[in-house]
Amino acid sequence: MDDAVRYRDGLMIALVAFIPIRPKNLAALEIGRQLVREGDDWFVIIPREEMKTGTPVEFPVPELLESHLAIYLDIVRPRMLRHPTCAALWVSSQGGALVYGAIGQVFRRLSRRLGFRITPHAAATTWALSAPDQIGVARDLLAHSDLRTTIKYYNRARGIEASRAYSRVITGMRRK
Repeated sequence: MDDAVRYRDGLMIALVAFIPIRPKNLAALEIGRQLVREGDDWFVIIPREEMKTGTPVEFPVPELLESHLAIYLDIVRPRMLRHPTCAALWVSSQGGALVYGAIGQVFRRLSRRLGFRITPHAAATTWALSAPDQIGVARDLLAHSDLRTTIKYYNRARGIEASRAYSRVITGMRRK
């Protein structure tokens, strides 16, 4: 079960890295409802009524994750599942749907294990660091209706970048 939970957690983090959705929507993903297969491709489709902003989102599951999703759906999830009628994508170690409150625990557990903080909104921060002149894309990724909401991620990203630069300077000074 520990291996299955670790696989689920890793896939969840990878999915959020490519498909930035809020933890509430992440927890609510159901196979055949928000996780939909069309031909050989998988999509995450969340209708506007389920989105905080009222803006529907649709993301293809990246090709890079397709084989990992297949392993999870075909092998890992069935081994965890104790309630055969459960359509939840994310299954808990107790065999039912992983509840919204557990999503934060997953991110905290992986953050401790990796030694750095991972958040569900990491995609916006990453985008802000790598392409600050295109911060509007992060707004669109997170379906923010107001750019000011997204700018807070930009400011946070700039703070992280400044902190890392400062750390490199201090480390260099200590070595001398």
